[in-house]
Amino acid sequence: MAEDAQAPPPNTESSAVSTAAMVIIIVMTITAIRLGRAVVLPVILAVLLSLLLSTPVRALRKLRVPERIGGAIVVFGALAVGIGTVGLLISPAMDWVSSAPTTLQRVESKLRRIVQPIAKLQQTADRMENVTATPSADAPQPVKIATPGIFERVSLSTLEALPSVLSVIFLTYFLLASGPLFRRKLVKVLPGRRDVKHVEHLFDEIEIITSRYLATTTMINTGVGIATALALWAVGVPNFLLWGAVAAVMNFVPYLGPLVTASIIALASLAAFDAPSHALLAPAAFLVIHLVETNFVTPMLLGSRLPVNTVAIFLGLLFFGWVWGIPGAVLAVPLTVVVKVACDHIPALHHLGELLDN
Repeated sequence: MAEDAQAPPPNTESSAVSTAAMVIIIVMTITAIRLGRAVVLPVILAVLLSLLLSTPVRALRKLRVPERIGGAIVVFGALAVGIGTVGLLISPAMDWVSSAPTTLQRVESKLRRIVQPIAKLQQTADRMENVTATPSADAPQPVKIATPGIFERVSLSTLEALPSVLSVIFLTYFLLASGPLFRRKLVKVLPGRRDVKHVEHLFDEIEIITSRYLATTTMINTGVGIATALALWAVGVPNFLLWGAVAAVMNFVPYLGPLVTASIIALASLAAFDAPSHALLAPAAFLVIHLVETNFVTPMLLGSRLPVNTVAIFLGLLFFGWVWGIPGAVLAVPLTVVVKVACDHIPALHHLGELLDN
């Protein structure tokens, strides 16, 4: 009895080894996804798009449409809608970009009138600095370096992103066309009958929760874009369709997206109207739309179905934004949901899943 009482717990060493191995795997995974952004990011985006588009493919399958044909209809139909939307917005976007220097100068002049007392103090300080400065005859002349224009940079960025875009499109189609076959093949790679069932359940839950979130969020953000465009049209802001599209896309980025959208709308409104009171109507209208969406629409449509809390969403925004930049910030919430669901099914990560839980 004394020997049994003094015996150490048998699983202490093995649990420590498992924890250390899990930490090493997590560090290596983070390093891999950060360094392999060019490969990993298109794959992640294609997987999320396949989850978003899996519902219409299943609906077509119930109508006896093969998955290969249904996947092609859904993917290339969505692509046609996207190209049509971009074609509708590209002309006002290019016009605004070409007139951006003039627009910014006009906004600056209006803001200067508003903050004129501060500007006078700055001018006084500049004059005092010029008086105290000693002129030098051998002062070096500033050298201007020619840089490519905005259109050249946009063209180069588009050409660089084209292979990734094509990879996302075709990988999304292949994932939809294969149906559950690829997932079953992936599950069978794992040894052991129990692990196979466990991973199948994990994949099912990730697909259900993530696809529901993506579909609902896309619907909400589309509604925000439409409401913003209508509000700006009523106020009289030019290019209201462009700013509505910006509001819809930026609303995928939590916290920072609406702030950036409000700033852009405020600049566009200041450039369009002379009266400050009239210029404030557009950002005020967007603020009302954002408050209604945040406090009423999103809780009503998502509610408790979003399994992560606000702190976890903000941490996910910081992490994925650090790993992948702007695309990571856009994908932060669905990826945080995937991490939360995976943590719930991995015993070594249960504590992290509890931390992320809503």
